[in-house]
Amino acid sequence: MRLREHLGLPPSMGIRTKLVLGVAFVHLLLMSIFVFDLVQRQRDFLLAELSSRTLHHAQVLAVASSAWVLADDLVGMEEVLESGGRGGGVQYAMIVDPQGRVLAHTKRENIGKFLLDRESRSALSGSREPYVYYESEKSLNAVAPILVSGRLIGWSMLAVDKSATSEHLSYVTRTGLAYTLMAIGIGTLFALLLSRSILRQLRFLLRGVDNLHSNILDRPVQVVAQDEVGRVASAFNRALASLRSSLELLNREVIERKRAEEALRRLSRRQVGAIEEERKRIARDLHDELGQALSGMQFCLKSMQGEAERSNSALEAPCQKLSSEVERMGVSIHRIANNLRPATLDHLGLLPAIEALIAEQLPAMGRNLSVKTDASGFRRRLPPDTEMIAYRIVQEGLNNVIKHSGASHVHLQLTVNHPNLIIAIHDDGMGIGGHGDGTVEEGAFEHGIGLIGMQERAAAVGGKVEVKSRRRGGTTLRAELPYAEI
Repeated sequence: MRLREHLGLPPSMGIRTKLVLGVAFVHLLLMSIFVFDLVQRQRDFLLAELSSRTLHHAQVLAVASSAWVLADDLVGMEEVLESGGRGGGVQYAMIVDPQGRVLAHTKRENIGKFLLDRESRSALSGSREPYVYYESEKSLNAVAPILVSGRLIGWSMLAVDKSATSEHLSYVTRTGLAYTLMAIGIGTLFALLLSRSILRQLRFLLRGVDNLHSNILDRPVQVVAQDEVGRVASAFNRALASLRSSLELLNREVIERKRAEEALRRLSRRQVGAIEEERKRIARDLHDELGQALSGMQFCLKSMQGEAERSNSALEAPCQKLSSEVERMGVSIHRIANNLRPATLDHLGLLPAIEALIAEQLPAMGRNLSVKTDASGFRRRLPPDTEMIAYRIVQEGLNNVIKHSGASHVHLQLTVNHPNLIIAIHDDGMGIGGHGDGTVEEGAFEHGIGLIGMQERAAAVGGKVEVKSRRRGGTTLRAELPYAEI
């Protein structure tokens, strides 16, 4: 687990704050352990020294007062206590007999009394060696036996003040805390200076990243350090230079591609226009030349049929048959010419031409297919190229519905919404791919010549054609043609 998780540092905290807090925490932890160990060692040492001194003092009193106790000389015992109870932090000293009666005491009012407290009574029945029998926060109590020829004749007891030891320990603790604060301050100052050196390079790096996000690639990062962060900045500059070169190359390629696409679009527009002009010429030639020729032939055959009928000639039947064939050829030529270039579109406009198209294709649609047409926004005629492209898209869309969809209802919507002409053809057929569930197979129309032709015609004028399956079944063909830009 990472140090940040151990310390509970939030992820959003800055590097400088983390570094300063980390150094301060380490100094605080190490100095606290050092001060605690130092105070404990000083306490153990001072208490051991005080105990040794107290026991020695008690033993000296015992040896010095043994003769006076044996002689039962109270004055002598008092002199011993007066001389031995001075200095050394002695709170009080006394000499007691084996039964616990006070023979001499630094406080005279206690002479002749018996020791009644539990600690003192237990000390009189303890070991015949000097030892500390009681320790409190303020004093240290020791006892030493008074022996004459191995016989116990009394005890010397004294209490030594521990305040000097406590004051020394307090002084050591305060000094340790002061050094701890000093170490934390020095460590924090060092961390600030170190973080300033590190963050200076990081700030330049962050500024470079911001420039990169803003697509400013001509401003390399200033390298102010030779450490790992400085090497990262140098690597960033190299990557920035490589990216700038790649971007310049890509921009040149994009510009060239746009030029090529624009040239291709102009060529496609010219090709569409040339195709339509050729269709128009062929339709006109079929209508004018072949139509007139067939009309002449029809007139001649009618005349021959009349002559043969009046003369009861055998040519009447062949003339009648040829006349019917010529009439059928005229209808076919008219249909072919209309498919090549509908005259209604040139003379009356887009909506009448589409109505005529639907009327002509109704026999092919069958009785079970109904077509509903809605048009809005047609206040005046659109440019000829736009009308022709829209007509071809509607023509191809209806052909796809008739041949592939199996639909029973078709809704055709034409909307002029400046600057676009929007065409939408909805059917309730089986949908794209022929599943009938509204799913679209990848590449279902990629190889369809009709859809590709519609897309190319629309793209030639900056428009687009989309074909999508509907959720409730069927297909929607949507085209947008920017007529105002033609």
